[in-house]
Amino acid sequence: MAVTLTPKLEEFVAAQMQSGYSRSAADVGTQSLELLRTPEEFIHSNSAALRDQVSIGLEQIRQGEVFVGKPVIRRLRWKLDGWERGD
Repeated sequence: MAVTLTPKLEEFVAAQMQSGYSRSAADVGTQSLELLRTPEEFIHSNSAALRDQVSIGLEQIRQGEVFVGKPVIRRLRWKLDGWERGD
């Protein structure tokens, strides 16, 4: 199989080989494809559990059982600042 790479990707492959991380261009390709495949396999093998977790999260949103990030972070920073001051 022949694969055409952009110049930027060719530089990446060369850098991987020069650093010793990969022995050959084929190794870089194999490692890259394995990294791409791993999340896909995880999603495929856990799709039912992932769907269940998404359903639970959506129901929590509907019930108002969520926290808005910025106010929570502000409150945590305020508590941390007080703790550091010894309040």
